[in-house]
Amino acid sequence: MLQARSSAHGCAALLTMCVFGLSNQSADAARLLLEGPGTAIEIDSGIMAGTLDDGVQTFSAADLAFMQAELAADGIDTSGHISLLLAETGNGLAFVNLFDGVVGPPLAGGNDSTLGYNSLTSSTAVRHSNTDSGGNLSWFDFGITQLVDGTFEWQSGTTSEGFAWSNLQEGDVGTVSFVDLGLDQLIPTMMFQYITHNGESWEVASYGEFAPDSTQYNLSFFVSEVPAPGALSLLVLSAVRRRRRRH
Repeated sequence: MLQARSSAHGCAALLTMCVFGLSNQSADAARLLLEGPGTAIEIDSGIMAGTLDDGVQTFSAADLAFMQAELAADGIDTSGHISLLLAETGNGLAFVNLFDGVVGPPLAGGNDSTLGYNSLTSSTAVRHSNTDSGGNLSWFDFGITQLVDGTFEWQSGTTSEGFAWSNLQEGDVGTVSFVDLGLDQLIPTMMFQYITHNGESWEVASYGEFAPDSTQYNLSFFVSEVPAPGALSLLVLSAVRRRRRRH
C-alpha cells in the first residue's frame, strides 16, 4: 500500500513539474501574426493537448466543449463571440476558430445564427470542422494550397461550431474570411476576440468587429515561430485530456 501511494505521489509530482514547467515557458510558445481591418496582432500558443486527434476533418463536440471549458476556467467567455486562438493540439500546432459558446441546455427551435466561412492555407495543414448543428463546408485541393468554403449554422447560446487548421509549420501563411449571413445574436461590438496565452493562462489580447455597412471580415495569418515542443509535457497533458474525455 505504501509503495502504491509513493508511486501515485511520484506520478502526481511529475505531472505538476511538467505542467508548471510548460506553463512558465512563454518564450517557448509558438506565435501567429494576424492582420486585418484595423488589426495587426501576434498571439502566442497554449496547450489544448489531446484535441483534434479524432481523425482528419473532425472537430468533435468533445473538442469544442473541452476548449471552451479551458478558456472559461481562465475567465474567457466564448458565448456571443468568434474566438481566434493558437493551440498545441493532438495534431500539432493549430489555428482554432470557435463560433459562439454554450451557456444553457439545447432549446426547441431552429438555428438562429449563420456564418459564411472561407479559408486558404498551405497543402500540409490538416482541416478540422464541426457542422453538427448545421452548415456545409467544401474542400478544394490546389496542389500547393488548399481552400475550404461554406457555412456554419447553430443556435446561439445553446449550440456552437468550430474550425481549425492543424499541423501548421513555421512560415505557413493563409487567409480567413468571415461573412455575416445572420449573426445578430452575437455581440456586435466585440464579436471577434483574439486570444493569446501568457505562459500561465489564456487571456483576450484584443477585439474586432465588422466595419459599419460591411458583412465581411477578412484576415491574413502567418506562423512566425514554432519552437521544438516539450514532448514529455505534451504526452502527460494528453493523457490527462483523454482521461477527462472518458469521464
